[in-house]
Amino acid sequence: MNIIHSSVSMKSEPSETSPLETECLFGETVEILDECMDWVYCKLNTDSYHGWVKKEGLGKTKTSTHRVIANRSFVYADKNPKSNYLLYLPLGAQLVINNIQSEWAETSLYYNNKSQIGYIPSKHIVSIDHVVKDWVEVAQLLEGTPYKWGGRDTIGLDCSALLQLSYQTYGENIPRNTSQQIQLKKKNIKDIKDLKRGCVIFWKGHVGIMIDSLNCIHANAFHMQTKTEPLNQIINRIGKDFDISKMIDFN
Repeated sequence: MNIIHSSVSMKSEPSETSPLETECLFGETVEILDECMDWVYCKLNTDSYHGWVKKEGLGKTKTSTHRVIANRSFVYADKNPKSNYLLYLPLGAQLVINNIQSEWAETSLYYNNKSQIGYIPSKHIVSIDHVVKDWVEVAQLLEGTPYKWGGRDTIGLDCSALLQLSYQTYGENIPRNTSQQIQLKKKNIKDIKDLKRGCVIFWKGHVGIMIDSLNCIHANAFHMQTKTEPLNQIINRIGKDFDISKMIDFN
């Protein structure tokens, strides 16, 4: 089954009041494992995350051919930016593209309980297997995005989603949570002086991305947004409770 809304909340329990675990993005596929009234327990195939989602957010579509590379985009009713839009799509959303004509790409989607054709700016999408040269730049383009615990839709993100979504553009789907991201088999950095662009630093359930040897971008609750700041400023603010768990080179 596919996600047919812009994004769908995945919960720890089949209840609206249950805490948000993560968000599933338009076009991503899920494997249904159980059901409870209006909810299904499923695995998000992108990162193997398990949780409960509302049935209304699921449908069946063809295999995705492209994904959104812009922070966010819109699917329009016609090939005209003044036409009505059907829904927005966040970074990482996956689409079925029928054809691309200059500035517009035609997509098939399930919307308002029926199959429809819509149009998305072609500059906002790439082929499903496209790889960017500089994934850190993708993270930097999300500067100012509001912080949201469990958020994975680029309307609101948490720290591990910022890493996951930006690194996905580099051609690798990595786990959702920091506890799993820190276990990835990549080159470990032993000395803080060796940090550089594309290195990732973990501390106390949090993760930040180095944009150079001194500055770190991270989605955080202190600023309530995705923010770039000097790493030494972060260390000084947190004080004695700052404890680096691991530093990894993600290049």
